[in-house]
Formats: sequence, C-alpha cells, structure tokens
Amino acid sequence: MAGENPTLREKIEATLKSDGLQAAFQPIVDLRCGEIAGFETLTRLARGSAFTNPGELFDAAEKSGTLWDLEGRTRAVSLEAASQWHGGTKLFLNTTPQVFSDSRFSQAITTLVKNTPGLTPSRVVLEITERSDQQHIAGLDEQVRLVKAAGFEVAIDDVGAGTSGLNRIMALRPHWLKLDRELIEGIHRDRVRQNLIRFFLRFATLSGVKLIAEGIEQNEELATLMDLGVVYGQGYLLGRPGTRDQTIAPEVVRFIQQQKVGGPMGQQPDRRVVTVGRFVRPVICVDAKRILSDVAAAVLRDLHISGVVVVDGERPVGWCDRETILRTAADARAGQQIGFVLEPEVAITAPTTTIPDALELASSREERQVGTPLVVADENGVSGIVSVGDLLHAAADLTRDVQLRIAPLTGLPGRVLADEYLSRLFRNAPTPPSADEATLRLARTHDAAMIDVRAFSTYNERMGYELGDELLRRVVETFRRVIGPLGSEIYFAHLGDDRFLATAPAGVLDQPLRSFAAAFDQAEEEIISESNGAGLISPRLRIVLVPDASRWVASAHMLYRIWDRWQRESPTQLAGSEVFVVSENSATARLRQSA
Repeated sequence: MAGENPTLREKIEATLKSDGLQAAFQPIVDLRCGEIAGFETLTRLARGSAFTNPGELFDAAEKSGTLWDLEGRTRAVSLEAASQWHGGTKLFLNTTPQVFSDSRFSQAITTLVKNTPGLTPSRVVLEITERSDQQHIAGLDEQVRLVKAAGFEVAIDDVGAGTSGLNRIMALRPHWLKLDRELIEGIHRDRVRQNLIRFFLRFATLSGVKLIAEGIEQNEELATLMDLGVVYGQGYLLGRPGTRDQTIAPEVVRFIQQQKVGGPMGQQPDRRVVTVGRFVRPVICVDAKRILSDVAAAVLRDLHISGVVVVDGERPVGWCDRETILRTAADARAGQQIGFVLEPEVAITAPTTTIPDALELASSREERQVGTPLVVADENGVSGIVSVGDLLHAAADLTRDVQLRIAPLTGLPGRVLADEYLSRLFRNAPTPPSADEATLRLARTHDAAMIDVRAFSTYNERMGYELGDELLRRVVETFRRVIGPLGSEIYFAHLGDDRFLATAPAGVLDQPLRSFAAAFDQAEEEIISESNGAGLISPRLRIVLVPDASRWVASAHMLYRIWDRWQRESPTQLAGSEVFVVSENSATARLRQSA
C-alpha cells in the first residue's frame, strides 16, 4: 500500500496477536430509579503495550489501513467479556463510521452475537463514534438498515459536537442519542444549554428516541438534567469504567431516588389530561431467548393473540406479530430464539404520554410500521399495548368539542373544562350531608385570579410563534414551581392564547401570586442577560385577583367581563409583572357603567 508505515502496521498486528486488548465497562444509569440500564464497552490496553493509550492505537490503525481488523478484535474481546450477560442490560459497542459502512459489517456483527452465549441482537446497541470529519460515508445508511432489520439498536455518539449533527440523525434514524459532554458541562448555570436539552427531549418524545446525557460529573448537573426530564445518564459521577459486575454507589442511588426525573411537579401528573395509560390492552411478554417453536405453540392455543412483546428482563426490546411467529416457526428458523426475528422498530412510550404525543410518535414511523401497536412501559416494566385504532378513537373524542377540553400546548384544563369548573364553583348550592371531599372543597369561598402576558401579540410578531409557545410554557413551569406546592386545592387552567385562570380557597392566592410574578420577571431577566439582549423583549404578566369571587360572581361569563374591563383600564406599560386586586364594589360599579 502506497505511503504505508510497515512499523506501525507491525505494532498493531503484534497488539492484536498478543491479547493486548482488554474490555472495560462504564455504566449507563436509568435516572428514574438509579439502576444500571446498560454498559458502554471501552477498549483498554494491556500492560506493556506498544501504544500509550487507546486513542493512539485507533489513530495508528486508521493511518495504516487496519481499522477493520482492530475494531473486529475489540468487538470480539468486548462480547467475550460480556458472555452470559445478566438480564435487562444493554451493551453499547463503539464503531467508527468507516467500519460501520463496510459491506461486511452487518453479517460480521450478527454472526459474532449469535456465537456469544447469553446475547441476542436486541441486547446490543451499535454506537457510531466520530473519528472523521466526513458528514456522510457511502454505505453507512445501508448497513444501518441491515443491522436494524437484524434486531440491533443504533446510537449516535457525541450529539452536539463534531459531525454528529441533525443531518446524520435524520439520515440514520437512531434509537439512541448520546448528548456530548460539551452540552452537559455546567448546565445548571446555563439556560441556553438547558433549552437545547429541552429541544432534544421534545424531539425524542415525538420520535421514539432515547437520550443519554454523557459526561455527568457534578451533583448539580445531574439534578438539572433530571429536572429537565432526561432519563438516562453516564459519567464519572455515576460510575467510572470498570468491570461488568460493578454497582452504583449507594449515595448516588439515594440522590437519584430523592431527586426524581421531571422535578417535584413531575410526580403529580394532572389526571384530567387524557393519556395512553387509559387505553392499555393486556399483552403476552416473552423473553428474547425463548425458542420460536415454543412461542408459536402458545400463540396457536389462543386465536385472540395478535402478537407478543419481546422482553429482555423487564425491558421491552421488540414486537413480533402473530403472522411472523407462525411463519418463521414453520421454516428453518423454528429452533432460533425469538430475539433474532422480532420487529425491533417498535415504538415504546410511557403510560403518562398524552394522546397527541402518542399519535405523533405513531405517525413518525416508517409506512410499513404504521399499524404496529405502541408498547406501553415504564421503569416498572410493560403495562400492555395500545393499538393505532384506540389512539384514533381517543383523538376523535378529544376533538369532539369545538374547543379542546385540554389545552394541547400546556396540558392544562382548557376553556371548556374551566367553564364547567367555574359553574360548579359559583353555583353556591347547599351541601348535602353525604357530600364527598371534592364537593366540600367547592362549597367554601374561593378567590379567582386571571393571568395574561402583556402585549403577547407583539411578542409573537417580534420573536416568532415558536418562542411565543415557549414563553407560555415558562409561565406554566414558573406557576407550578412557585404555587403548585401549595396543594391540590389550587386549580390552574389555560383558557387559550396567553390567558390563564387560577382559583384557590379564599386568602390563599394573594401572596403566592406576588411571589410568582417576581419569580417570572427574574427568570425572564436572566434569559435576556444570558443572551446579551439579542433583541429579546422582556415580557410582563398582568394578574387580576378577585377575592371571594365564588361568593358574589354569578358566572364564568361575569368573571371574564371583569377581566376584560381591567385589561382595558390597566396601564399599557408595566415596569414589572403586577397583581391588581379587584373588590366587589369596584367591579360591580364598572360593570354597571359598561352595561
């Protein structure tokens, strides 16, 4: 080979022949429970190696044209060390794009896994690493398609750095994205980084992709990522590269279990929001190592079984429909494990996923998979499946009202539900002796507060509707953080556009609303400061508080009229978010004047 360095090649060949390569395992942690969800295998050099570190070895292999041989050996060493792998744990194998795109790759990795006791393709994630500045390498797309068809999952490493950009994500449609350390470092102090993570989380939710935050080294970073909703983490804080039998330090597990993914409000889902958990159907789960002929026998005994969820431990790894099970059990594959013939591109979602998000997830799949059910699962295992038909029926129910009962942007009760609630609140009907707790709460005097963003239409025109939507979500997040902990008696609804409603027992809301206004202003000022202005508008809230509203306000319509009157009369420019308190006398007098 022209330009070849014989000495370099000889050093690499000597390393390969002398068993100079070893495997180390770094844990990937499920942040919902503090348990190990998988391990990334890393190459380590034996003592006395001709190379000082693995990076030098891989650079030398790339220069000398021996990268295929080196990576083949590192994969073999990793799988040998992972033989008889314990249940429910993923194995992440690093592969460069140059090797992954080789026409021999899919067959080589499939054969290697088949010959490794205790492993099936569904347990292996092939992680595409970066050792090249090339955005696209010929053959990579085809090999990714083939390994997916064989049951493997694919991850893209270092997202947010190098060439692991949006183009590669769109082209390869991976199952996992590993967020680069550059995005994670100091995230607790950087709102821009936090917003980037929110972007990736939203994309992941709607696309059926799982995120791993890499390089977590501080408790503050971990807490912020969990609060944002990141489910999987990796880094020295969680565990360093070591043996496959390592465990997470007890103090780290305690910290994770106390923190909770999604923050404090993430533990209190609004039960009025329609989620897929309401439509779950039971399903049979079979282990990926189960022999196909045995599964087929069980399916034949029950004509109602449309398919099975294939699991590794408690974790779902794929779906196998009835026709595929019976067809493959009737040919030469009857003695194979079902993990080698499953449909790995199954969409897995949590019971708390909203119907609109579940439909987005279902519709983002390839056309041949549109009819495949969604598997519903969380950290406790598989709950069941939801058919696409059930999702469509649920969506039809949601859109039956002229206005959505649930505001899709925020997940809060919408105008219809809010009006129904206010009707009950203002009815002032006598309380029956057998009244339940909810009725007794409504029988007490309540304050009502109406919240809007000053000059919201101007904000949308100047900043764009995407940032306008993000602003409304920040209003909700701040309200929940400041006022949500006061308890379940706080009712919060999104009436449409920038209009929100809050009610609570008399005397509860006044001071918390002022704290909410101050917290919102502070957060917005921080955003502008961190962005060096950048033409941003500083939005302000106008809050109209009506004390004892349920005692004298006759209807929701009357409450909204009071609000509209105060909107017209309040100052057009606010130095900061402000709370206006409306008394009964002043409100009724103004309403009579406008009648």
